[in-house]
Formats: sequence, structure tokens, C-alpha cells
Amino acid sequence: MPTPDSNPTPKDHREPGTSLRQPIAGWWERLRRIRITPQQWRLAAFLVALLLLLSWGYRQIDVAALHDRAAHISGPVVFVLMTVLPLLGFPVSVLHAVAGVRFGLGWGFLLVAISILLQLLAAHRIVGLAPHFFARRLNALRRRLPDAAHQPLTIFTMLLPGAPYSAQIYVLPLVGVPLNVYLAWSLPINVARSIVGIAFGEFSDRLTPLTVSLFLLYGVTIMVLSAWSFQRLRKQIAAGRPPAEGDPTPPA
Repeated sequence: MPTPDSNPTPKDHREPGTSLRQPIAGWWERLRRIRITPQQWRLAAFLVALLLLLSWGYRQIDVAALHDRAAHISGPVVFVLMTVLPLLGFPVSVLHAVAGVRFGLGWGFLLVAISILLQLLAAHRIVGLAPHFFARRLNALRRRLPDAAHQPLTIFTMLLPGAPYSAQIYVLPLVGVPLNVYLAWSLPINVARSIVGIAFGEFSDRLTPLTVSLFLLYGVTIMVLSAWSFQRLRKQIAAGRPPAEGDPTPPA
């Protein structure tokens, strides 16, 4: 005679696939709640227009001749320029594409990673030498940063939409992020983002619909992951603990 412990319970009589349908229903409900704002529609339209404009401009350039000329440019000069110019505010994505043209994908990725490391070290040191100079110029960006521990603050800043690369690498040491945390998170995030620019430079003279699709897919993936990570981190910071001792304190 069966004991009470062996009697079937309602949980034992779940229909097959119930455990799978519940997570799917949860994700579907979350997707239904997503509302695209007019601002997001305008941004999407702007990106499409920009893509069409870039495609038209690309067709007007003799990319093969550009690659031939780039092969004769001094490699050390290109490396120095792509390391120094971002510290002065030059768009870093353009320089990563130039690195792909001049050095190719493998060497280009290695040299870009080294240049990013040198930029982070230099930015941290420069801010330490002249903090008040950067405090005045980065005050608007600094006000947008939350009160948080060093690690989430670094990730938050590197994922901050619309922030220039030069402002990101200067503002973190300005608010007191130590060098080890600064490098541990800023370096991999920026190196990962650089891949698409280097690859575009490498393959720009032999683009096909497949390679263009892969570039677009990678770019969209990076944007989506960055936006998701940024929103998730912002919620965690907003609901998190108050600043602890040793957390960044912006200078007056």
C-alpha cells in the first residue's frame, strides 16, 4: 500500500513542455511591453540615412588604390598617430580603420590593443598631472555619472551612449578610479569595440554583400549588448547601496 509520501502531487502531473512554455511566455510578455519612442524611430531613420550616405561615398573612392598607397606609409608613423591623436580628441574609429588598411587584421588588432593600453595609461597619468584642467572641460560629462563603486562606474562610463572616447578615458581618472580597475574594464571593452573598425579597414577593398552583412550584424550586436548592459547597470546602480568609503569623489 503506498505511503502518503509516495502519492502523486499536482507538480508530478504537469503537462509535457510546461517548464519550457513558462519562460517563453515570460519573454513574450516582456517583448509586448517594449514601446519604441518617437526619438528611437528618429534615431533609426538617421542611422539608415547615414548608412546609405556612407555606401554612396564608399562607391566614389578608389579603395584598391588607397590600399596600395597605405602599404608605402611608414608603419611606426601610423602607430604613433593612432596612439596620440585619440588623446587629443580625434575619432578613434577612423584610426582603427586606418590600422586595418595599413597592417591587416592580425597585426592591426595587436597594434590597436597596444595603442589603447598606452592611451589609457597616458590619460590616467595626464589627469594626475593636471586635474583642474580636465575638471573644467569634463564637468558636464562628470555630472552625468552616478555615485557608484569603481568597477560599475567604469563599465557605466564606457557604455555611456554618445560619450566621446577621449572624454571617457579622461573622466574616469578624474573622478578617482584607480589604475588597476580602470585598465581591467576599460581595456577589454574598447579592444572589443575596435574589431569592427580594423576588420572594415582590412576588407574594405573587397567588400561583398556577405561581409557587409557581417559588419552590420556585429555592429548591431555590439550596440544592443552595450545598450542592454547600460540599462541593466543603471537600474542596479539606482537600486544599489549608497557610496562606500573609497568610492570616487569628484573634485570640487
